Amino acid sequence: MNTFTKLLFSATVVVGSLLGGCKGKDGDPGPTGATGATGATGPSGQNLTGNLFGFVSPVDENGSVQSRAGVTVTLENTTPVQTATSDANGRYEFANLRNGTYNLTYSRAGYASLRRIGIGHVGGDQPTFLGTTSITQPSSGVVTNLALTGTSSSSSTVPFTLTLNNSNPTNATYRVSFFASTTPGVTAANGTLITTAIFTAGGTINSSLSKSSFTGAGFPIGAPVYVVAYAVSAINPTYIDPQNGRTVFTGVSSTASNVAFFLL
Repeated sequence: MNTFTKLLFSATVVVGSLLGGCKGKDGDPGPTGATGATGATGPSGQNLTGNLFGFVSPVDENGSVQSRAGVTVTLENTTPVQTATSDANGRYEFANLRNGTYNLTYSRAGYASLRRIGIGHVGGDQPTFLGTTSITQPSSGVVTNLALTGTSSSSSTVPFTLTLNNSNPTNATYRVSFFASTTPGVTAANGTLITTAIFTAGGTINSSLSKSSFTGAGFPIGAPVYVVAYAVSAINPTYIDPQNGRTVFTGVSSTASNVAFFLL
């Protein structure tokens, strides 16, 4: 290779190296995409509010629907206390209520108060609907002279007599609930519901309870059993007391019978 050819080759290599090491300018970035919508709960994801509503149906002790207006619905443990009053259709509503879990109490003069425990409220545009809640007048009946008669170990029933008085003349049927315990002092608040019997007339009643209703409720054969009876309304709404886990029967009379005893 002559000197001129060598020089030309070297120059070509240098230029090629320079061109290979160069990089073109990046293009301008494209437009920024639209920002996504903020979630319904807002940036913090907390304290969403919305409406909570429902209906209430008051009934008398015979189960007949009464005026739906004027029932007070209270949200427990709110500060300040929040209440709503049902209208002529029984509708009540809490507006702009913070999401959470609530206990509600339904009350009206002459009716037993009813509680609904652990109601979840999500909030947002879709309101929380609680359906229809019934409250009742307690029974005006009074049971007296309860006696458990003729029980024996070989019998499958527990015969009883009682006297049922009711000052409500429109009663077509009479209901009596029996509660039992293995200790004296049994009441509807601390006893176990055995059964609710239905009778077509008041006055002196002779009937019987099945022993299987006691054993089915957890009473062992041979156990001492104390029984008390209450007149009860046609509709007997219940709820679980969160303090003790026991069922509260709102339709029972405020007056209990005497307590009777037998060996199962």
